[in-house]
Amino acid sequence: MNWLVIVATALLSSLLTCALVVAWFQLRIRPSLMQQLDDEFRYRLDEASDVIGERVEEAVRAGLVEGVTALGSREVLEGTTRNLARSSAEIVEERVNRMFGRSRGTRRRHRE
Repeated sequence: MNWLVIVATALLSSLLTCALVVAWFQLRIRPSLMQQLDDEFRYRLDEASDVIGERVEEAVRAGLVEGVTALGSREVLEGTTRNLARSSAEIVEERVNRMFGRSRGTRRRHRE
């Protein structure tokens, strides 16, 4: 009978210790860990959006310069510039939607 009391006491002590560790983790450690992960995610997202913005800007600039050098008349230049700006906006919108996990049609449905 003495061994049974010792084993029961040890099991209850272990369960109580595990419960306290879980409660401490949930109440103290997890919120600060989640905050650190959220901050890191926001930092990386800002960093990625800056890189994507720079790349798109470089590509648009190169395309515009190439388009301007290849065209002659003003009307064609205006139409091409308008089309290039529209295409660039669509590229940026598609990349941003991919980054936030939205499909292409989701954004348009929210506008209506």
